Amino acid sequence: MLPSELYELGQVRRLQTSDDSRLCQAVSAKLEDGNLRAAIRLLMSDDTPATPSAESFDQLKQKHPQASLKAADLPSPLQTQCLSVDESEARQAVLSFPAGSAGGPGGLRPQHIRDTLLCRESGYTSFLQL
Repeated sequence: MLPSELYELGQVRRLQTSDDSRLCQAVSAKLEDGNLRAAIRLLMSDDTPATPSAESFDQLKQKHPQASLKAADLPSPLQTQCLSVDESEARQAVLSFPAGSAGGPGGLRPQHIRDTLLCRESGYTSFLQL
């Protein structure tokens, strides 16, 4: 269909609304993550979230190929060295992550750890003394 035919059928308004709702969802997700900067960036951008489609999915798969699950790709346990860090280094590293940073495979985000570290019961006052 031509754009003029879509307009006559009233489908342009529905397309516009769905784009707006996807933008609202994306901004809401960023705000829930505490990432105000990303939410503002989304609102100020002329770009719109990608429309879910098979083509979009294929493009994402090309940009992010599936990880190799071969045992031969893993390092030998004899070759690895242990990493040793003290508590203050670990705290500084966790607190350096920007708001909204992605979590690991278990879904635990740096923000969850940050909230725990900054909780008074977990020693927030001792952290201020570092």
